[in-house]
Amino acid sequence: MKMIKGVLEMLQMADGQEPKSFNDFTKISIMKKRLSSATVSKRIGMLLDFNVIEEVVTRSRTGRRIIAYKTTEKGKKVIKLSREIDGLLRTPKSKRRSSFELVLLA
Repeated sequence: MKMIKGVLEMLQMADGQEPKSFNDFTKISIMKKRLSSATVSKRIGMLLDFNVIEEVVTRSRTGRRIIAYKTTEKGKKVIKLSREIDGLLRTPKSKRRSSFELVLLA
């Protein structure tokens, strides 16, 4: 099974203590290739549309608007389910990490 490139990685990154910025997401590497700005932009839009991440808007000391993202409760459920599915797809003989297709339903 195949997953949409970067979706789960971005969702997991946004699930940390601190909200993550656009630039944080561009540092994600998949198969030794970083996510492009265009891919990150598309994925952020998708994740926002499905309400699995939300924007956190703050201001810098100079008053500049700073937008970051964090995982919603719905997003946390998606992460939990993805781990369960990954565990079910693993076999003792397999040395490769399984992947799966993630379909986010609103």
